[in-house]
Amino acid sequence: MSSGKAVVKSVLSADMVVLSGRPRAGGPPATRTLGLNYIQAPKLGNKDRADEPFAFAARNFLRKLLVGKEVMFRVDYTVPSTGREYGAIYLNQENLAHTLVREGWADVREIRAAEAGNVDVEALYSYRAEAQAAKRGMWAEDGSGVRKAHYTLEGSADEFLEKVKGKQLPAIIESIRDGSTVRACVTLPNGEYQYLTLMISGIRAPIIRQGIANTDDLVEPFAEEAKYFVESRLLQREVRVILELVGQNGQNIFASILHPAGNIAEALVSNGLAKVADWSITHVTGGPSVLREAERKAQASKVRLWQDHVEKAKGQDHEFDGIVARVMTGDTVIVRNNKGQERKVRLSNVKAPNRLPQSKGIEIASFDYEAKEFLRKRLIGKNVHVTIDYVKPPSDQFPETTECGTVKVGEINVAEQLVLRGLADVIKSREDRSQFYDQLLVAETKAKTDGKGKHSTKEAPKYKFSDASENATKAKQFLPFFQRGGRTQAIVEYVANGSRFKLIIPKENCKMTFVLGGVRCPRAARTPTEKSEPYGVEALDFISRRCQQREVEVEVESLDKTGGFIGTMWLNKTENVAAQLLEEGLATVHGYSADQSKHAALLYSAERAAKQARKNLWANVDPNAVEEEEEVDETKPAKKEYLDVEVSEIVSGGHFYVQVINQNLQGLEKMMSELGIHHKNASTAPANWKPRVGEVVSAKFTEDNQWYRAKVTRNVAESKSVEVIYVDYGNSEVIPLSRVVPLPSQFSSLPQQAQEAVLSYVKVPTVKEDYGLEAANRFRDLVSGRQLVGVVEQRDHGVMHLTLYDPSISQDPDRSLNVEMVRDGLATVFTKTRYGRHPSNQTLVAKFQESTNLAKRERLNLFEYGDNTADDEDSRY
Repeated sequence: MSSGKAVVKSVLSADMVVLSGRPRAGGPPATRTLGLNYIQAPKLGNKDRADEPFAFAARNFLRKLLVGKEVMFRVDYTVPSTGREYGAIYLNQENLAHTLVREGWADVREIRAAEAGNVDVEALYSYRAEAQAAKRGMWAEDGSGVRKAHYTLEGSADEFLEKVKGKQLPAIIESIRDGSTVRACVTLPNGEYQYLTLMISGIRAPIIRQGIANTDDLVEPFAEEAKYFVESRLLQREVRVILELVGQNGQNIFASILHPAGNIAEALVSNGLAKVADWSITHVTGGPSVLREAERKAQASKVRLWQDHVEKAKGQDHEFDGIVARVMTGDTVIVRNNKGQERKVRLSNVKAPNRLPQSKGIEIASFDYEAKEFLRKRLIGKNVHVTIDYVKPPSDQFPETTECGTVKVGEINVAEQLVLRGLADVIKSREDRSQFYDQLLVAETKAKTDGKGKHSTKEAPKYKFSDASENATKAKQFLPFFQRGGRTQAIVEYVANGSRFKLIIPKENCKMTFVLGGVRCPRAARTPTEKSEPYGVEALDFISRRCQQREVEVEVESLDKTGGFIGTMWLNKTENVAAQLLEEGLATVHGYSADQSKHAALLYSAERAAKQARKNLWANVDPNAVEEEEEVDETKPAKKEYLDVEVSEIVSGGHFYVQVINQNLQGLEKMMSELGIHHKNASTAPANWKPRVGEVVSAKFTEDNQWYRAKVTRNVAESKSVEVIYVDYGNSEVIPLSRVVPLPSQFSSLPQQAQEAVLSYVKVPTVKEDYGLEAANRFRDLVSGRQLVGVVEQRDHGVMHLTLYDPSISQDPDRSLNVEMVRDGLATVFTKTRYGRHPSNQTLVAKFQESTNLAKRERLNLFEYGDNTADDEDSRY
């Protein structure tokens, strides 16, 4: 008989425990398996048989009670045939066999006659009777006590991962194969249990391979220590696992293991017991930076696996994460690192096809175009990990030093994918090699065998792109076609400056120079000797980051004199690029062209927002300053525009929104009907979607619970709400985020129908000022439910100055609603405008003055206490 102290390593069942001794030099501590004498507990199942009733619950009870704790033990006897030991274990001086029987998790086994009088046996019988009477544990009458457990995956690993990927699942670590491979019992969302062999994401620990038939045993240096490191911290502990990746063999599942005491992967790497594994680190929840930093520290300390580590001479930042800013060719990219620096990287050991000879006015391409497009679609704007494998000095072919590296998106090596599709050749080299040189060779062999890309026996494809902007004459021939085509899919090949682009139109096999309409953007220098305009470089950088080589939509409106097509560009179907420039204060509205655009209101609104925030171009401009009066050209007649309108929203007695009565207004009714039908089936926003200020969305109006197009004007974070303005009607409100969803692209082509306007020639108090409410009510009486004629005297930053007439009352040009407001003493004359000072309008101004005098004499409203408006020098509105 032997006895002593030990730490409980694991619990096999409620009557069988693995004990661990003290750590010893040169290896992990010795272990012994001890069965509890006089009792028997239900046994856990395996892939060949199910659990016995209450086996898992009983084992769990003892596991929680013992694992990792120090106990006293006594060995009573050893079974000669099996060598298994049986005895007693004491925790805090209490016999665990008694505890288990008393709690109903074990039964008393058949006792031999010689043992019947044993004190422990008598106590066990007493405890069993107590547990049975109290219906504890396995004596409970409710439930079968059998869990549903799966010991192998049913179906493919990919399908299983798709259901639970990214979720934190409760699990118990059942065994440790090596430092980075464990066997876990995972609790699924449906309450069932799935046993999985998990590789810890992002790391690789030394291998232990023993006892496998027809395979030599292998125990790599520090493998036993790494295994014990994990066992002492995780074995039979409750953890949470995040399943992240299925290995390339379609079977291995990689996961992050979360424990309240810390990240086991980070602990292994920092102690030099594992190395970072590039093939899975990009999938680690939380990113790779923690593990890479831990490895750097272990290397610097030369601990364990790194004890013989010698730092190789490498260039600055030989390994970095970044975003692909541009694809230069089928084998060269520009990557912007986390410091904002751009680095040109050529893919190691690969060469894309050469460009074909060109013809004037027509660009001809083949596999070189396919290789570049392959990289563009997979890399532009994506986060990548770059490892510089070697640096090529200047040569005749490459006059500058060239960094050659491996670019990976997740675990995918883009160079390998290029070669695999037959879109690049492998450059053979004995010295300068990619870290994945062998994989590149295998990929090339497979591409040749399968006849992929340039290795195909078929004739090489040819892509011909005509330049629609080659000259003004040629551009005029294309103009009607693009105008009729509406929105056109395009690729931004090159950004010349903040508002000028070179586009590829794949569907039409042509290219064009494209200019953003309605804005004037400062130019960046094109040559080292040229000087950039203020904020020209910032505008170019802002647009390049968002649009360079991205897929966009454009709508052509007109031409410039050099053959450039002028129009509107959208990014992600709904983001107006010109408006984004204006919102950042990196462009100004070009009044004439903006007024011709159906997006004028959006452009002016974006510019006003930048002015108020004093961004960039407006940094030194007071947004509240009164603009200098423009000189009036008395030799030309005043320009007037006549519109049939309806007032859709009243902000105050002189500030309102109108809808112009035309075909677009008829289209609005149809669009509103289709929008309502669409949102019956799709009325929730995507997960993690947050509307941005200035974004046009679908919003559910509070008053009638119908869906309308709206623009977000303000985020109200504290109440999880947004303020919106309904762009087709002009009214606004604050609504919860639950009533806002992205606007489907098919509903964004119709121009916004609500146009902001003010009454011309007059100044009307706001609703918060004296007589403002009376003015608003009177104006509502004059316009509600009526079709009016509006004379546009001026367009100022997207706001129309209107003289309104009601043709059902009078055809007299002097009987405008503007005059009525003055006659009622609810508005004063304001002529500090171009049209107010123009000679041809002075007769009308005289009519306003006459109406003012009548209101003063009768002391109406504003003039109730006399004339207090003399020489009002305030701004128009």
